[in-house]
Amino acid sequence: MWSIALHVILAPLIIYLGAATFYLLALALAFIILKERIPGPMEPTNRFAVLVPAHNEELLVATLCESLLQIDYPKEKYDIFIIADNCSDRTAEICKEYPLHVIERDSPEHCGKGQALAWGLQHLNLGQFDAIFIVDADNYVDAAILRELNCLLNKGEHAIQCYNAVGNRDDSWFTQLLYVSRTIGNLLYHEAKYRLGLSSYLMGNGLCFKSELLQKRGWTAFTAGEDWEYYAQLVEDNIKIGFAAKAKVYHQESRSLNQATSQRLRWSSGRFSVAKTLGFRLFLKGIRERNWHKIDASFPLIFPNYSLQINLTFLALALALLLPSSVMKVICISVALSLIVGQFLLFVTGAFIAGSPLKIFCAAIYAPLFLAWKSVIDILCLTGLYRGKEWVRTRRHRSPGVNRNV
Repeated sequence: MWSIALHVILAPLIIYLGAATFYLLALALAFIILKERIPGPMEPTNRFAVLVPAHNEELLVATLCESLLQIDYPKEKYDIFIIADNCSDRTAEICKEYPLHVIERDSPEHCGKGQALAWGLQHLNLGQFDAIFIVDADNYVDAAILRELNCLLNKGEHAIQCYNAVGNRDDSWFTQLLYVSRTIGNLLYHEAKYRLGLSSYLMGNGLCFKSELLQKRGWTAFTAGEDWEYYAQLVEDNIKIGFAAKAKVYHQESRSLNQATSQRLRWSSGRFSVAKTLGFRLFLKGIRERNWHKIDASFPLIFPNYSLQINLTFLALALALLLPSSVMKVICISVALSLIVGQFLLFVTGAFIAGSPLKIFCAAIYAPLFLAWKSVIDILCLTGLYRGKEWVRTRRHRSPGVNRNV
């Protein structure tokens, strides 16, 4: 009886993981083979509103303000707006020291980034701008970011995801591994999809939208996974997300598992929630409409992320080893091992593209610890044991030697 149960579990799991891994490897191959798409006209024709939701970010917000003011784009063609959202620290006071606009919001009964964005957009005169660029307060940006976004807007894009980089790569083994993960995600996934003419997904940070789009629909995502939610809504309305590989925002990552836990619990619960409510709906809608773009756009929601994919593949291998001797056992073990090899090759490719592979491979010694930690987070979120009703902020720190010119 237990053998039948194992077969029933293993067969769909192997097929699911095979499809997810093949999809990642196919995108990585597309990135290697295909050339960059021709950029749009470079003339700075678009006027930007830079919107920054900031909740108690006194430690890092000055770094962002300075980098925004140093952007290489005509100064008369962009304005900066900081939303000091329910702040109980000096975020607003620090931002007021710079030549930018500070909008203070005091609405504790409507907390959250989605609520802050919706409120901020309502307080902007969107008609004065061609595009809205949204960036988190614990970031700094590349000086060329608006020029790159301007090119894609001139090419006809209405929604754009920027390259999300790790700004504190050398803080710890954890940030080294995340740097590789972000490299894989940004280039071997997002940029590959852009070269193929497919839609990227929103990563919650470094977002750019045409003003007319936001004037029409506003911000309508308020869950813990507001980026995934808004992404699914846009794709359902046939709006493709472009990707700007040269428009970089540098995020300060947590430097330890302990520091990152609350953030990852919130992110994972938000993603799984949106996958359940919108991911499969988007997939089925794409099938009904025979719309490949919608089917493809559902994959980031219904396929496991890279670390979960690896953990599930090891689980499939363990279950396959429990099967009684048979041809099915050999097939399942062989497929699982092949998937592990493919996932490892993807990591190695990302490590060499990221640069300094020796540092990365030294950090990879801790990969089993990272995967075990991530599996606990995913289990807590998938089973609903983690509710995530109360927002817990990620502890901030100052990273020595952060280079804005990375």
